[in-house]
Amino acid sequence: MDWSKIKTIFILTFLVLDIYLMYEFFKLKEASEFEPIAQATLEKQLKDADITFDEPLPKSNPKDRYLRAKPVEFDIEDLEGDTRLEGQEITITEGTTLNSVLDESIKISDKFSPSELSAFIKNRVLFGDQYRFWEKPENSNRITYYQEFEGKMFYMNLNGELTFYLNDENEIVSYKQTLLTKIESKEESEKVIQPIKAVETLYKNGSLQPKSKVTNVELGYFTFVHLSSSQLLTPAWRFVINDEENLFVDAFEGKIIKLNNEEKNSGVRRTCLYNSAFSRAAVLGMQSLSRRRNIPFWLMPD
Repeated sequence: MDWSKIKTIFILTFLVLDIYLMYEFFKLKEASEFEPIAQATLEKQLKDADITFDEPLPKSNPKDRYLRAKPVEFDIEDLEGDTRLEGQEITITEGTTLNSVLDESIKISDKFSPSELSAFIKNRVLFGDQYRFWEKPENSNRITYYQEFEGKMFYMNLNGELTFYLNDENEIVSYKQTLLTKIESKEESEKVIQPIKAVETLYKNGSLQPKSKVTNVELGYFTFVHLSSSQLLTPAWRFVINDEENLFVDAFEGKIIKLNNEEKNSGVRRTCLYNSAFSRAAVLGMQSLSRRRNIPFWLMPD
């Protein structure tokens, strides 16, 4: 055995390794020095455009993961005798929508506050504690809530929705409910993009206009793939602009989630995929999509 050759090989190997590690170190150092400069430049652009924020944006990198969920199939026989539904006439539509007509209407104030319905939702709606108020549009007979999971809302999700209907006397006379269940997640969480990066995307795209005020920022979930029996949800940043408009950004990929005009104006979420995700999935196949987005295949919708 030629020990001198082995010694030379070891020296060369460690030399190459040292060079590689130094290269990675300086690359990370350069990136870390550039990021504050880029952020400072963006903040100046936002200031020049008179774009303001009610609260400072979070600067941490929270972690999140994809979710898989299935719509609940309601069974009218299972609901018979449920005390939460007393004083309500219940019907089921297409298996997944519970419709309720109230024996006694509920009067609400002209300036509605979600607290007015808190007790009813908690005690008289199935799994009512899983829903959070979304909106009551002016001149509308609807009050909409969406389901949430671990404190994060399923944005504009027709399969996790609670909608109350009012008569002309401003009284709630009925509601309909859908519910997502069997919520599964990828075991390991991943870092999502910082909200400032999402703001940058919205600003450069023109979605965030000059003189806008960002009145609320939160992390929730948006439907990425929606099939008949289940759906895949991706973390999404929600930005409320001037207390009126909602803008969404995929918190993993940093892409804007586009809504059509009906969705923007009425808050109605149709069962579709954003950015033609469904057509991409159809072309590449669900398994390919799973690899591309680093999603375990068992999480993909059936």
